[in-house]
Amino acid sequence: MNAQDPYQPQMQPPAYPQPAPQQHPRPGWGSYPGPVYQPHSVQWPPMAVPAPAMVDGFFLVQPRLKPIPSGPAIGSLVAGIGAIPASLPGLVFAAFSPWAGLTFFMLTALLGGGSIVLAVYSRRQIRRAAGGVSGRGLATTGLVLGIVGSSLAGLTALISVVSL
Repeated sequence: MNAQDPYQPQMQPPAYPQPAPQQHPRPGWGSYPGPVYQPHSVQWPPMAVPAPAMVDGFFLVQPRLKPIPSGPAIGSLVAGIGAIPASLPGLVFAAFSPWAGLTFFMLTALLGGGSIVLAVYSRRQIRRAAGGVSGRGLATTGLVLGIVGSSLAGLTALISVVSL
């Protein structure tokens, strides 16, 4: 006897409509059915939710947000990158034309010093944000490039002053 339990749902795969065969645009190729795509349900992975904190008997909701990149860290990196190429013409021109060398010294010193100041500020900002602001690596790279650019600016000034 093939008795089925009336309280158990019957599991049957869903019936999807099959598309009609399409005529191929090139004559003589016959008709081939197009691809059939089966829809499926998307299951999102479960999100890890931290336990809510209790403050004075009330639950405190703390949303987890993606850290914001630090603007001063990006500016420090850009100024540090700009300080290196700005110092190279100054090193070349300093021996031939001390005034041109001093002009490039000023540009490189402004970019290198600005990079150092922005890097120190952004590192302090990142430390105080406690995870809300990212970009520590950018700030460190900007600091190193600013130091290198400032030292090249000093070398340019030294060459310009000696050649006066």
